[in-house]
Amino acid sequence: MTAREYEANLNGLNMFFGAVLGFVLAGTEKLTDLQFGVVLFFLACTVITILFISSSRHRVMYAVLALVYSASFPEMTDYVLRGHDLVSGKLRPTLLVWTAMTIMVEFWARDKAPVADAATIADESAAS
Repeated sequence: MTAREYEANLNGLNMFFGAVLGFVLAGTEKLTDLQFGVVLFFLACTVITILFISSSRHRVMYAVLALVYSASFPEMTDYVLRGHDLVSGKLRPTLLVWTAMTIMVEFWARDKAPVADAATIADESAAS
């Protein structure tokens, strides 16, 4: 995978799953403002952990942590807020697939050095 393909994969995953999260959060209007705020906080922490898989030198640790957060998200939310089925059951597979896809892209073999395309070479030649 080239550097540009890697970036395209990550950008596509993040945009897609960001939109899916909006869809999956439908039904949270039944939560109080405080409950909704806690859900958003936990969700933001989980999403940031997923993004750290491809942004940190500790990517293996973040991959494991993201899998744990994603797999246990509904139960963690219910436990902290002392409720039952407070978030959609679709949230777990959404987070798990996003995490798995990010791990796959991050650990897939990539080119060591970015290969310049014809437009980049032309731009560099014109600048000299």
